[in-house]
Parts: sequence; C-alpha cells; structure tokens
Amino acid sequence: MIQRVCALITTTEKNKKQLENLVSSLCHQTEQIEKVVIIYDGAHRPDRQSFEDCPVQINWVDNNENKSLTLLQNQTISFIDEDFVLQLNDDVILTDNFTAELLQAMNQDNSIGMVCGKLLRMDKSTIDTAGQLLGKKRTPVERGYGKPDAGQFDQECFVFGSCGAAVLLRKTMLEDCAIAENEYFDNDYNMFYEDFDLSWRAANLGWKAFYNPRALAFHERGATAKEKRPVFEFLRAYNFAWLSAKLKSDLMKNRYMTIIKNESFKGFILNAPFILIYEAKLFLYCLIFEPKVIVNIFFSFPVIIKAFKKRAKLNKKIKAMKKLSK
Repeated sequence: MIQRVCALITTTEKNKKQLENLVSSLCHQTEQIEKVVIIYDGAHRPDRQSFEDCPVQINWVDNNENKSLTLLQNQTISFIDEDFVLQLNDDVILTDNFTAELLQAMNQDNSIGMVCGKLLRMDKSTIDTAGQLLGKKRTPVERGYGKPDAGQFDQECFVFGSCGAAVLLRKTMLEDCAIAENEYFDNDYNMFYEDFDLSWRAANLGWKAFYNPRALAFHERGATAKEKRPVFEFLRAYNFAWLSAKLKSDLMKNRYMTIIKNESFKGFILNAPFILIYEAKLFLYCLIFEPKVIVNIFFSFPVIIKAFKKRAKLNKKIKAMKKLSK
C-alpha cells in the first residue's frame, strides 16, 4: 500500500537559513515525501533558488492577513489529501531515514495516531526530547530533556504525546480529534501548547502516541520563539524568560485552555498542589519582571472561558467513543 506523506513546515522570516537546512534534509529522505508545504510568516520569502535542487514539490502559504499560526495550519491541513502529515518546525534537521522510521512505527497499529523520534540538540549528544509525558504540573515533560544521550532512550515505546517540532500525524486521527470542522489545532492558540493540547485530546479519544528512537533529528529548541535576552543572568536558563510579553501571555493563556479542555476532575484534584505552585511561580515572575503579562491574561478571559464550551463538546465525543467501544 502506497503511503503518502506531506511535510508541513511553519517558519518565520528570521529563520531563512534554518529553513534551507531543513528542506535540504527533507530532500534526502529515503522515504519519498509527496510534497512540502511551507507556512511562511514574514514579508519576504527566501530566494527560491535556494530550493531549486529539491526534487519534492514545494508549496508556499503566506500569512498576508496576520492570522494565527494554528489557524493557518488548520486551513492548510484541511486541503492536504495525503495519508500522513509530517509536522515540522524550521529549527530541526532530519537524518535520512527519519520519515521511513516514523512510518514503520505508525504501521504497527492502526490506533497509533502520532509517532515521534529522538530529537537531539545541535551538539548531537544532548537529548532534547524522546517523546512527551504528562507532568503533574500539567505541563509537557520531555523525556530525557537536557541529558547526555547514552542510549538510555533507545527502546521504542508508547508515550503520552509528542513535541510538535517533528512528528508524524495520521490524517484520520486529526479528523477524528478535530474540535470543529477543520479545527485540528485550537484556533484560539497561536504558539505554545497547541501540540500538547492535541496529544492530550487524542489520548482522551483513544488514540496512541509512539516513540521510535531510530528516527533521529536535531533540534535547536526555542530558536523560533526567543525574542529578547533576559537582563539577569540567572534567568537565562529558563526559556520562558526569553519570550516577549505577548508570547508569555500566549503561553499562559494556552496552558489554562489546555487544562480546562482536557483534564478530568479527578486528575485536577490529585494534581492541584503541583499546578497551583507552578502557577504561583509564573505569576510571581510576571509580577516582578513583566506585569504587562498579568494584564494581558486578564483581557484574555473571554477566550479562556470559550474553552469550557469546547470541553463540553469534546466530552460528548469521548462519551460517544466509549459507547461505541462497549
């Protein structure tokens, strides 16, 4: 059976060289990519001559109307008729067998909706992620994050979800998990938590996520979102501190919406101490260093409230799924 894969890349104007490196790695895949779609958030596209040697068809989607990136992703995915979507950030480089290994893992079980590989940092020796777990703080926990790669994550296994930097998504899973027609990722998000929200939603609807360590890629984490250098050196170890006020606000807003839509009542009660301590730390940071973020969160309340309506809709789908499985 022919399995068609469309690579979907989200990129910005400042990452032209990274985009070239990624597309070059896509062109050398042992498993042929059907086509590449690049969502470009910027005024001036890269020189097309940089991609002339690529044997794969490249389509461009421009963000001329300043839409959210999740909305653009959803609109693009709705027109993709390939069997799988290889979602990529522009700050990754793939080894030649990356796609082939993801497909091999996906074919093990029709209930697998997403497959991820081992992502190392650009030093090729430090683990960036070996799949995601659901943390007690209700944040995504990247397995092996920041640890030297000593083969400790060389066993394939089921995981909770995947970082959106490089993940193979089954198109039928996306359709099944859609919040509304063609809303695979939440349209009220922009950046942050949209991949974790999808993983959690898919898990609630009975889909599985799988990790294949033989699918190897390299990731420069945070390269797309980092916008300002923290003044105080002790804060430079935290990715949150490098974000603009708007992106900090987006991250916090999206976190709340993700928990509201996907968390069970029992899960929230059991993990409330961890969640509240984490929130206290975030608010204390914002209060001291960036009060504007707290103001932005206050004005985001109407969007956050919408998450309760989406939760009710998703719960109906979950109940219907459980009823069918009996």
